Amino acid sequence: MAMWKGSLRLFLSRYLHTTASAQKGPVNTKDVLSKLRKKTGFPFSQCSNALRKHDYDLEKAEAWMRKQAIKEGWAQATKLQNRPMSHGLIGVMEEKNSAVVVEVNCETDIVARNEQFHKLTSRVTSACFEYVKSQPQNKISLTNDQMNALVGPDGEPLKDVVAMAIGNIRENLAVRRAVGLNATGNSYIHHYVHTLSNCPEIYGKCKLGKYGSVVVFKSVFNRDRTDKVVKNLGHQLCLHVVGMKPKTIGSKEDKPCENGDLETRIIFQEFLLDTGKTVGEFLQENNIEIVDFAQFECGEELPREKKTPVDEPDKQEGVANVN
Repeated sequence: MAMWKGSLRLFLSRYLHTTASAQKGPVNTKDVLSKLRKKTGFPFSQCSNALRKHDYDLEKAEAWMRKQAIKEGWAQATKLQNRPMSHGLIGVMEEKNSAVVVEVNCETDIVARNEQFHKLTSRVTSACFEYVKSQPQNKISLTNDQMNALVGPDGEPLKDVVAMAIGNIRENLAVRRAVGLNATGNSYIHHYVHTLSNCPEIYGKCKLGKYGSVVVFKSVFNRDRTDKVVKNLGHQLCLHVVGMKPKTIGSKEDKPCENGDLETRIIFQEFLLDTGKTVGEFLQENNIEIVDFAQFECGEELPREKKTPVDEPDKQEGVANVN
């Protein structure tokens, strides 16, 4: 009797497995291959190999490919770590009362115009933006190590996202820095990005370019402003910040530099859009004050910038490559 029950269980198990397989129907290999190629962006040959390894299971093949890509990317990153990166993109994202400006570097201008690099910059900017808007501080500065510790929109650590991009693009890449601003109370926030030719102005919710700025300002007398007026004032201030590169706001009690060309405090600088007045005079005319600002130029030299060797992610927390 025991032997008969065992045979029956074996028969039912095989029957149910066969029935379930028959209900699923034959796998359309071309359709699955096309889906995997679209989801991962990897070559058809690699997608086909992954699918064969996993009996055309799309989810398993995709997971395996991403693990392999990250592994290969880290290996490639180690080889390329000492190659200089003077090109790249600035990514800017603004929503409601928060904004972030981010720099991502690469070796060549050709890669800076590549769609894969645009996608990487957008993912990095999005991850930084989500972090900034969740913070209580009005201003948050992120180093490359801090940026790479963040988790991207798809749940992957940015350091692995960058490593995978290095493996695909075959060029040294690095997230360099980010600054986020949160406007509170009666403050307004605005941004500007100087875009490139042959480069999309917007990739997803991220604006891309070579120069970017964010300015937070407020009304002196708590006056309500129309959206049109706010946008116009913010745009003018952001253009000035990009063009004149001020370092600090300055105070009315300070004295301006005798040589105006050397002035780095924004309120004493000649206003870029009207050199007959200073920024301070422009602010006074419009009854507004600058609360804070941030400005990035892609590839600019930063003070006290150091190079750090690349290590595997399990040996060192942080960036795959440090510019």
